[in-house]
Amino acid sequence: MKLTSLSSLLTILSICTQPAQAEDRSPERVCYDSCASSLSTVHFDDMLHNQTNFMTKTCYSPKAILSLYLCLDIYCTPGARKAGLEPLNETCIEQAHVVLPQFSIISNFTDEDKERIHRLERNEAEASLTFSEVMIPSETWFGIWWDTLDSVAYTYTHHDLYGRAMIIFWIVVVAIGVLNHFMQQIANSQIVRNHSSKTGGRLWSLYTSTLNRVAVPATFGDRCAQKVGWGTVPPRIQSLTLFAFLILNIVLSIHGYRIVPINMYFPSTAKQILRYASDRTGVISFANFPLIWLFGMRNNLLMWLTGWDFGTYNNFHRWVARIATAQAIVHSIGYTALIFVEGGWDYYVFWWSYMFWWVGEIATIVMSLLVGASFYWIRRQQYELFLVVHIIMSIILLITMLAHVSIFQGEYDVFFWVPCFIWVADRVIRALRIAAFNPKLWDTWATSVYHPTSNIVRLVVPWSNSLYKPAPGTFYYIHVLNGPRCWESHPFTVAAVTDEGQRGAKLLGEQVPLLESGALEQTTDGDVSQEVFSDSRTMTFLIRPYDGFTSRLRDTASAEWPKNVPQRVLVDGPYGHTQPLHLFDHVVFVVGGSGIVVPLSYLQLLTNNPSSPRTVKIHWAVREPAFALDVLKTDISDALGSANLSVEIHLTTHTPQDDLHEWPTQVVLRRGRIDAAAVVTRASERVDSESLAVVACGPAQMADDARRTVVSLLKQGVKGVEYFEESFQW
Repeated sequence: MKLTSLSSLLTILSICTQPAQAEDRSPERVCYDSCASSLSTVHFDDMLHNQTNFMTKTCYSPKAILSLYLCLDIYCTPGARKAGLEPLNETCIEQAHVVLPQFSIISNFTDEDKERIHRLERNEAEASLTFSEVMIPSETWFGIWWDTLDSVAYTYTHHDLYGRAMIIFWIVVVAIGVLNHFMQQIANSQIVRNHSSKTGGRLWSLYTSTLNRVAVPATFGDRCAQKVGWGTVPPRIQSLTLFAFLILNIVLSIHGYRIVPINMYFPSTAKQILRYASDRTGVISFANFPLIWLFGMRNNLLMWLTGWDFGTYNNFHRWVARIATAQAIVHSIGYTALIFVEGGWDYYVFWWSYMFWWVGEIATIVMSLLVGASFYWIRRQQYELFLVVHIIMSIILLITMLAHVSIFQGEYDVFFWVPCFIWVADRVIRALRIAAFNPKLWDTWATSVYHPTSNIVRLVVPWSNSLYKPAPGTFYYIHVLNGPRCWESHPFTVAAVTDEGQRGAKLLGEQVPLLESGALEQTTDGDVSQEVFSDSRTMTFLIRPYDGFTSRLRDTASAEWPKNVPQRVLVDGPYGHTQPLHLFDHVVFVVGGSGIVVPLSYLQLLTNNPSSPRTVKIHWAVREPAFALDVLKTDISDALGSANLSVEIHLTTHTPQDDLHEWPTQVVLRRGRIDAAAVVTRASERVDSESLAVVACGPAQMADDARRTVVSLLKQGVKGVEYFEESFQW
């Protein structure tokens, strides 16, 4: 049993490594290999007994050389000689120190001579006989090897082609995104130059309307931001793209095989299918690795080229990884089944003595665990743990995959090195972003304060040393260096930016004309009349504390209440895009809780400018009145005087009427949750044929209600309405 197993193992390994050694899979090479293989077991009486390798023992045997030449002359085209004899001659020179004779040596053989030469049959070739005369493989025996090797060449060629097809698919997808983004940029520049409406001409309006009807809707029903089962479902256009990619993977995993009646490597049809399908899924799975790493990085050039956000590429990252994992599982199961069919349990155990086998099994297990540990609930509840586990297991996966494909002598190593390069490049660019924000990496001091009544941490970070000014709608990853876990970071959207000459970001307690002293007293737990970074350049983050990173920020800030707490931070950013909201005639924000940072981020761009939208409406649902008052006083006070801005606050918790009478008159107060559908519908009715941007940021149901209403308007033929959803997708 052991010898049989070893023989089968060597046979499988020989065909497994063949593509790496002989990349030429042309018909000429197949024909040469068919002649060589059909004669490989023949022992001529002029061969050296100490030679076991067919190539080297052929070098020493004139009869073997003549037999090979005659086979090539009868069955193959002249191109086969060059394809096979040149490598054979190099081997003879290097290993046997013998030069092959010229092919013209067989010119003395007439057609009659060739006819009289004995034709070698399969039973003779497999009988381990010694022959004393030149012979030629019979047409049947040669044909069996031709079918076998042609099947291998055809199938392995399709392995490589279909592996590349994964990359080509996403090149096409990204090219479409780049083209669309380029057209959007041209249209936006024309709007600015011509002072025209965002609705544009008839053709452009038709294009954007059609695009939005595909891009905006949820995939199934109305749920997009809300979770469905154990996770979330991407928007329709993303789901369609991923579904097309899934279908492509399935089709290419089952197409492109050439099954032959007699295969010298895998005698039965079942073995051929198991082997070829296992190889195909393994190649395609590994070919997806560069895509998985590229789509999962923060610093993804494709985001800038296409205008798609991190959430879009994160969805691509997760689903490509899931598809690749499914293929890896099929690959492993297929090979396991093949081994059991070949030799049973003992043979299966025997394979575990080979490194490439057991590291491949580990790689499949790690991939499966990675997918299992990446479900929505785990990412949301234990993100820091998820991230650490994700990185460690990804490193293990790459190392085991490199060891697994080592038998191919470097042919597939590119799928290891590209992810490594992407990962290193991402880390380098992160470091450059941090240095660009402040070259003195250790010397960025922020101040934080936590207000128990508003349940918000206000983090103010100076950007005076930054090479760039923070832009609306962008977000930064913050590391707290003097905290217990300085290696952890968290993304936060910029709520407000002050430049030189502007008033610094103010904390609770400072008087502003819009708020009477009575209202102010409701918002403070003590006397905090303080201005930080006065007349300096700062950016402000409003952070709702939950678990993990944000809870530690809260605990640090609340320990010093009512004082401001200095925090040594690293700032990595900016990330994200500034949406062209200023090009719309009307903008309506539907936000909840700390989602107010999105309209705050755009306020300077959308108000008090000649090119500002005609109306900017903020509908904000908030639980804590103190939080709302803090934002009104500190962040919106200057903008409330703008003629185009209106603010409507929905208090979702019971608040005594006496606590509300001194709020600024420019703000409309309502009780209860926001009816996002009604808000969007009313906004669309008031704008007539002008352009309208609907921006949602907040609870998942609120965002989905706004999305559903915009989709309904688009179906009704309403023109000029576009939907933007601002949320960070873990």
